[in-house]
Amino acid sequence: MVVRKYCCYTVKLLKINNMKKLKLLFSAFVLFAFLNTAKAQQLEQEIISFVDDTEVLINNGRRMMLQYVQTSNFKRVAEIYHFLNERTSEKNCVAFTISEELHIAVLTNNWENFFAIAEHFSNMERINLCAPIHNNLLTRTLHLEVENNASQLFENALAADLTLKEKQLLELYFYVVQHGVDETYRRKLRAFRQQHSQSEYNHFVRNYLPDAPIRWAMGFSMGAIQVFPTGNLSSYFAPATGFQFSWDFNISRFYFGFQGDIASMRLNSPLLSSATGHHHNFQTGDRLLYETIMFSVGYTVMKNNRFELTPLIGIGGTTLRSNLYLPRYRNSELTVVNSFTVTPGLRAEFQLAQFQWYDWWRRTSMPSSINIRFDVGYNMPVRFQYTPARGNTLYARAGIVWWTGNL
Repeated sequence: MVVRKYCCYTVKLLKINNMKKLKLLFSAFVLFAFLNTAKAQQLEQEIISFVDDTEVLINNGRRMMLQYVQTSNFKRVAEIYHFLNERTSEKNCVAFTISEELHIAVLTNNWENFFAIAEHFSNMERINLCAPIHNNLLTRTLHLEVENNASQLFENALAADLTLKEKQLLELYFYVVQHGVDETYRRKLRAFRQQHSQSEYNHFVRNYLPDAPIRWAMGFSMGAIQVFPTGNLSSYFAPATGFQFSWDFNISRFYFGFQGDIASMRLNSPLLSSATGHHHNFQTGDRLLYETIMFSVGYTVMKNNRFELTPLIGIGGTTLRSNLYLPRYRNSELTVVNSFTVTPGLRAEFQLAQFQWYDWWRRTSMPSSINIRFDVGYNMPVRFQYTPARGNTLYARAGIVWWTGNL
């Protein structure tokens, strides 16, 4: 009995102790949760009440500047620019992007600042913005203002006391803002690099101004050809009009492509079997088929945004034969010439229109242009089957070409 009472007492004591521990643990948990909730609420209040005076100043200044740019009040633009620069100078950060800095400099005629940015461009690239830019409205507005007034702004620059190198750098900047990258820009950029290979602005030119990418393009052309026989060939055949087509490629100023011509040439004099050995007598007025297939290469010696001039040299084959039995019995035809041919020539192209061609398959757009093309050349076959008619052909081509690629 004594043992049983002792055991019951012990069990009750253990239960009491466990209850005390549970209460202590629960109290500690509640206290911990309360403290963390209080800290979270305190942190939340700190975040809500936190204000970055610099960021507010910059954002308000940029919005104010936008209004003055839109109203062309560039005196106020300059004041805001200098004020924000003074406030951010101690923080080793800036309020404007490099593009904005350049646009502001030219709009306010601050040429000294423009060239300072260009000269120290590598250092300015490393400086961070003081505040994130949430929209590009100011950037776009500044760019549009420079683009629309590029000619007048450049005249203002020419009136300032600038060196030739500084004027040429500004000319590059204004041209690319107004026109983008085209053949004139390529030429100006190439000239600047050649004249000022050791310039203090080289880093700016290489890393800020757009590079002139390698020009490549592919084109298709078709049109008409006029063939003029020369030498003894002209005694037998009259000039003929035919169809021509080509598949062309440009890489920078180098050209190569494939050219095909086809025409029906009318006889001026009869070709009798007694002279040709052929079983058929061809009379005056009969027609023979003239065909050429040519691989041409060339180099564009003159080029601007609307015109280009390219000397060519072509190698291929020329055929002049009857078409009585074509195509089944080709060997039964009278063949006047079927020979390897060398053809020097000259090509001129004039741009009619430029547009963006959208490739729905790849979902990309590509620059394209429609040009009018004129070719002249001299076709010199090496060997004639009918030697009394030996001669060359002078040709003139005209056609429409569609170019697509990096024009």
